[in-house]
Amino acid sequence: MQINSFNQSKKIVVKIGSSLIINKKGGVKKQVLKSISEDIDKLLKKKKEVIIVSSGAIALGKKKLGLPDKINLNQSQAAAARGQIELITSWKNEFKKLNRQVAQILLSPSDTQNKKSSSNAIATLDNLLKLGCIPIINENDTTATEEIKFGDNDILAARISKLINADCLVLLSNVDGLYTSPPSKKEQSLLVKNVSSINKKIMDMAGEASKHGKGGMISKIKAAEICLKEKCSVIITSGLKQNPITSLSRLSSKATRFN
Repeated sequence: MQINSFNQSKKIVVKIGSSLIINKKGGVKKQVLKSISEDIDKLLKKKKEVIIVSSGAIALGKKKLGLPDKINLNQSQAAAARGQIELITSWKNEFKKLNRQVAQILLSPSDTQNKKSSSNAIATLDNLLKLGCIPIINENDTTATEEIKFGDNDILAARISKLINADCLVLLSNVDGLYTSPPSKKEQSLLVKNVSSINKKIMDMAGEASKHGKGGMISKIKAAEICLKEKCSVIITSGLKQNPITSLSRLSSKATRFN
């Protein structure tokens, strides 16, 4: 019988993609944030430690600044600076309803690899968790460029998981998980429920990054590859369903699990 590693996890990183929490008008999907916040509250009540990695700042900033969909790198950094205010405020408001406090942390990918910076980040996260404050991390898009171009925070979430020795990384997306062929051929695909190792076959299933060159299933598979080397399990699932995180306590929940 398969063991549900999520139930055994004490320290969990939850990453929320921008496509999941940003609506078509460039605003926040409040119902999605509400559902995720309530799930995290339930985990905290079970004495689990939870760290959030949230995308969405650039999309929110574009809306507020009246920028078009396609923008250059400098415009993306400006949009991130404006949108981060909206993003953290939205999270703060949802958790306030649950009597929870949040803290904003901005990190560049290099911060997770530099010895001094990573030590400082670990100390800050540890202290926030001890104080009962939920850390919400985003990539520092105003100064860094790596995630803007490629990752939509998937790789950053994996590096954070490695940094803090997390037991599980949950990647919330707008799809149920990895399918046997790319999303464009989803009608011919089957959901892959369990993955024990990352190989070419798995990579081929993920397809390529989106036309804008960032995110997509391929970056999630690369994130899973980082975590598996550190004995950290990874789950990819849809954040659009009811109780997307706490439902993972059931193996029947639609998801792709990397163990």
